[in-house]
Amino acid sequence: MIEELVSIVVPVYNMGNSLEVCVDSLLKQKYYNIEIVLVDDGSRDNSLEVCYKLQKRDSRIQVYHTENRGSGPARNTGIEKATGRYIYFPDADDKLEEDAIGILVDAMENGRYDLVVFGYQSIDAKGNVVLKKQYPDMKRNGEDVRQDYSDYVVSTRRYGIQGAPWNKFFDLNVIRKHSIRYPSLRRHQDEGFISRYMCYVKNIHFIKAILYNHYLNDLKKEWDKYPVDYVDAVIGLYQTRKETILTWNEKDRKTKEIVEHEYICNIIKAFELSYSPKMKLSSRNRLKWIRKQIERSQVLKVVMPLSLGRYQKIIFTLLKKRHINLAILIMHIKIIIEKNGGLDAFRRLQ
Repeated sequence: MIEELVSIVVPVYNMGNSLEVCVDSLLKQKYYNIEIVLVDDGSRDNSLEVCYKLQKRDSRIQVYHTENRGSGPARNTGIEKATGRYIYFPDADDKLEEDAIGILVDAMENGRYDLVVFGYQSIDAKGNVVLKKQYPDMKRNGEDVRQDYSDYVVSTRRYGIQGAPWNKFFDLNVIRKHSIRYPSLRRHQDEGFISRYMCYVKNIHFIKAILYNHYLNDLKKEWDKYPVDYVDAVIGLYQTRKETILTWNEKDRKTKEIVEHEYICNIIKAFELSYSPKMKLSSRNRLKWIRKQIERSQVLKVVMPLSLGRYQKIIFTLLKKRHINLAILIMHIKIIIEKNGGLDAFRRLQ
């Protein structure tokens, strides 16, 4: 039996210290017929040098270099270069179980399914497994899923589809046919891509196997991950949601509430990030900036979901009543408490 070619696209940005471990896990796959597409996204460290070193080790590795545009455009470059039947998108600092690709190809059942969703485990900096996500073995019709997406739209739900792409296996023919690409956002681009892909999925196969090891980032460095234009990503994702998920079934109120809940929370997060040193905003300019983003995002036109956490309800209510200064003060207090180790207290409010 001929093995279908699987394209594995890895976006690389400043991953010189961890990339080799990731690629080793790909080269050790029992399923041999793979191509590994490494896309260096304008790294400032030695990542590109490491990519070329790895390329010399195995002819299945291809290396491409682009200017820094974010992981979404980097993955789009990978899609354009990929020649396989199936495509997979791991992160450059994670590891894949050595039998994973073979299991995933089998789960596609020679094109019967166009999406496979599988389990993973999250590992902290000390090597402790802090989360295991396992799906029941389940087969679902794509149209049925789209008609009632509330159990799938949140990655933490039992059947969560939305989220990262590294625990999904995609049909590259579907991507090519419908010209599906990652949106050019600095955050949430994965969510946008999966929303777009889900528009065309005919059959989904959930499998029990835990095949991916996801290494968590240091929470103390969480703010460093967010770009200064994070609010653009939030607005961009919501627009993509309105063009995809929210068009599938106008009567699906649960899904609409989940999407709007997410939008409000992300907008508030973007406002909190105005205190990041990267923003370099004075108090006066912060107020002006937040007012501008409120208008631009049109977030106050969203009906407040009942599911919203207490903290977000307070902030959102104050913004609706135009008590913006008080909302900013409460956000600032929250940030100070978080930075001084009081994060759990605020998490209970969300």
